[in-house]
Amino acid sequence: MKPFFSGPTRSIALTLAAATLAACGGGGGGDSLPTVTATATTGTVAIAAQTGAPACAYEEVNVSIARIRFHTDAQAAAGASGWSELTFSPARKVNLLNAASVLGGATMAFGELKLPTGVYTQMRLVIETPVSTNVAPNTIKLKGATTTVTLETPAYLASEGVKMPIDLRIEDGKKADVVFDFDACNAIQPRSANYLLRPISRVVPAALNGITGFIDKTALTSDVVVTAQQGGINATATAPNPTTGEFMLPRLPAGNYDVVITARGRATSVIGQVPVAASTTVAVSTVAAPVALATSTSSRITGQVGYAAGKVAPDSGTFVAASQAIAANATTGIPASTFGVRFQPVDQATGNYTMTDLPRASLRYTLYKPALPLVLANIVTIPVAGHYKVEAVANGYSRVSTFGTNSTGVPNATATADINVLTADAANVNILFY
Repeated sequence: MKPFFSGPTRSIALTLAAATLAACGGGGGGDSLPTVTATATTGTVAIAAQTGAPACAYEEVNVSIARIRFHTDAQAAAGASGWSELTFSPARKVNLLNAASVLGGATMAFGELKLPTGVYTQMRLVIETPVSTNVAPNTIKLKGATTTVTLETPAYLASEGVKMPIDLRIEDGKKADVVFDFDACNAIQPRSANYLLRPISRVVPAALNGITGFIDKTALTSDVVVTAQQGGINATATAPNPTTGEFMLPRLPAGNYDVVITARGRATSVIGQVPVAASTTVAVSTVAAPVALATSTSSRITGQVGYAAGKVAPDSGTFVAASQAIAANATTGIPASTFGVRFQPVDQATGNYTMTDLPRASLRYTLYKPALPLVLANIVTIPVAGHYKVEAVANGYSRVSTFGTNSTGVPNATATADINVLTADAANVNILFY
């Protein structure tokens, strides 16, 4: 997602006053210059994190933040000069997930920092790694558990930190806001019986805007997840209030989004092309007419993602995605679109993955209209109902469609994008990065 900040730019101003004293008459005289005074101008940035709803089988994601840093050079290395930073001593340990009843868009303030006026294009989030005084700085609590589990934390997070591009304009004597979103779900990656912290963070619009709505209460015990997507890629995700069904997809850059709703034992539902403005919210359903989710049997897809000889998995991890698409319809005005149904990390030790609860029923769709309620109906998908395109995703590599395997488990040369789970689970859906 592209960061979104706006505001005028003020350059640092230097005022130079000079006076020349001229001698009059026949006597001698001297000229002098007064002292030059340079006045550095500063502004303030208020820093906050957008917290999320419990999801991905986690009830808590606790991260210890040591420093938040800013630089005017987008390419500046962590050890370069010119950084300004907000430091926490000891590191500030925060839970990035809210209680289930908290509506999306809530933020957690980290404080304010004075900065020289100018344009800042890089932000880094420095996370504490285990030290003698804090042997478990980062932890998670699994759904239903009573205790937390230590997150393995790589050393680079304490030196390099998590790099985020920004467009932050600091104006003399004024305050700007920065809100970053820590993708708690995809930042936690399994490795056998352990869990790794691989942070995925981004700056989001400071103004609270987005998409709101309600899910029918009959589906609220089915682990409902609501996402805003563009081209099948998640912009943000949330879970509805477990009592009221209300949800909010907050802080979205202006544009059109597909609202994709998935749940255990339910058909995937999509409200297409929802227009989002920079500073307002748009409703796709109401408490009186919530989105009803049709029931569906489901299947799972299992397999393994690997890397060919000479190829290396990136530090940010490896992910697997399952999607369906629809064709354009000139009569109804429906555009061609892709919808992500699952996106999750693979096991970092083995490359194994299991995608569960993939609906066999038809995807249900409606094109957004301002007049509510909207009516969802079955729509023909590509592949057809109960079929999915499966891809592996990793930084530095192109998205890879699935490869079938022969009897010895070696990937075949021909890629397929049609995994059939209409009547049964699909196994050995293996993918290899070349």
